[in-house]
Amino acid sequence: MKQAFEITDQEVINALLADAAYGTLALCHENRPYSLPINFVAINGEIYFHGAKKGRKIEILKQNTYASFSVVESYALIPSYFSSTEGLACPATHFFKSLIIDGSISFVEEQEEKALVLQSLMQKLQPEGKHKPLHDPLYTKAIHATTIYKLTPDETRAKFKFGQHLNKERFEMILKHLEQRGEAKDLQTMALMQQLKEK
Repeated sequence: MKQAFEITDQEVINALLADAAYGTLALCHENRPYSLPINFVAINGEIYFHGAKKGRKIEILKQNTYASFSVVESYALIPSYFSSTEGLACPATHFFKSLIIDGSISFVEEQEEKALVLQSLMQKLQPEGKHKPLHDPLYTKAIHATTIYKLTPDETRAKFKFGQHLNKERFEMILKHLEQRGEAKDLQTMALMQQLKEK
């Protein structure tokens, strides 16, 4: 990973985890990969997931607890002519935020912790509330029937690519083209380009 793209600030990483609705959990069984899109919530440095008590991923995790989890937030596509006048395809790129967390999975069995995880997930995905809190006895049976498992990180790698490595001329060309195209994602990209370039 280019050092210009590497993000190590834990607050920035936490913000990406808080904003992302879902990620991809990658598992391995008998030397064959298995990955699935899944929603999640981060609590105190660990990544929590929930689901049914039976299924392929549960069977895999019972045999191999190692896992990798990734989150990607897509920003502007950058056509090659946004930063070059030479007519080459090579400068074409895509700006994004990404995060990869490698670690091991363990199952959460304690009812109170399971309720906390599910409540945190609701707060993330339904911040307006309008539901009975998950510690209500009404949910006892449903929580018992739900599997909660967590990824404890061994290694975390974050990469934010927003043209930080480009020289001033190419950087400003991209800003100009993004402003002209003017889509909502372009304006968000411009703000992040300037923010990250200043660091």
